[in-house]
Amino acid sequence: MTNSWSLFKALSWPRFKQMNLLVGVEIIAVLVTSLWTAIKGNFSGATLFYNLSAWMILPLAVGFILLAVANEKTFRSGTFQLLPVSDRKMYTINLVASLANIIYVWLLQVVLMAITIGIGWQDLMGGLTTTSILFSQFSASGVTKFVLGTLLVLVLVTLLIWSTIATCHFITNAAKGFLPKFRQQFVNVIITVVVIYVAFRLASLLMNMISYLSSQLVNQGQVDSLWVGSLIMLIVILVEGAINVFMQHKWVEPTLN
Repeated sequence: MTNSWSLFKALSWPRFKQMNLLVGVEIIAVLVTSLWTAIKGNFSGATLFYNLSAWMILPLAVGFILLAVANEKTFRSGTFQLLPVSDRKMYTINLVASLANIIYVWLLQVVLMAITIGIGWQDLMGGLTTTSILFSQFSASGVTKFVLGTLLVLVLVTLLIWSTIATCHFITNAAKGFLPKFRQQFVNVIITVVVIYVAFRLASLLMNMISYLSSQLVNQGQVDSLWVGSLIMLIVILVEGAINVFMQHKWVEPTLN
């Protein structure tokens, strides 16, 4: 059988290079924008922070989409399906490889934010006395729970979106083997509507859970219901994973690379 670590590295490396390219483009965009701000005479210590805040959507959103595409390509790759590895193992390592890369992008954004905040600390903190007093009231344990809870929610929502995309993709491909062409189009329309609905529901879920975490941080409350929501998402991910592996093994035809 193929070694799990070797397979993980093979799947991760191309995605890792893509993520680094995106972050590199982001950094260049921040520097060019900041230089233009300086030319206009409006540069301050906080300029890098504000420009980074504006450009960070590039690696976060585009990186997420590129990794989702990489997942789908690998699921149907003829090359990887020829490897002596089970469908379950391939499915799991494929998702883990993408998850590791998106977490890498998140961590890079945290580092870049910390650097720009450090550079513009005086300008950013000027006039924020009320905000500083508010944050000074938070306990270290409360902030830690908020950070870990947010990370957990982001990881689970990311996996849930990717697994749902895979489920819809597999259903679409499986339908091709059982339905005539005009009915395939009808099924594709239905699946598209379902995907859009699920996407909005997941976005709403993410916003609600982050809002809940924020309110609990401010009120120094408990986050017990967070674990219930997280458990539900985990169960859905596992169920979708089992369905996806079954459909991949039974009905999904590999594509030529």
